[in-house]
Amino acid sequence: MLNLQREKLIDRYITAYNNLELNGMVEVLHKDVVFENYTDGKLTTSTQGIDAFKKQAEQAIKLFESRNQSPEKWIHQTRFTEVHLDYQAVLAEDLPEKGLRKGDELKLKGKSKFEFKDGLISKIEDYA
Repeated sequence: MLNLQREKLIDRYITAYNNLELNGMVEVLHKDVVFENYTDGKLTTSTQGIDAFKKQAEQAIKLFESRNQSPEKWIHQTRFTEVHLDYQAVLAEDLPEKGLRKGDELKLKGKSKFEFKDGLISKIEDYA
């Protein structure tokens, strides 16, 4: 897959993510998609398959009034594309286990690694 094709898929995913549009997110994902989220180097969430991804994403969408990932740097490798991101979000509900309240704003730097299969995104690894 050409780098430009990869970037178009990732852009579609990020746009849907930013707009809290689950259908737009999953339309660019492979049916066997793997999703992994790492926080402080530890795996915190993992899903396998489109149905498990949808369930996790539906729960995550409910947590935010708004969220925005802005790509800052693209790194293309043979097996994957890594995107360095600026992330901002506003919480829609309290997260007492993290000491956060509804309306709090989050600002983070992170990166996501995307792998591809059959012209779709087959794996997403998020790091914050």
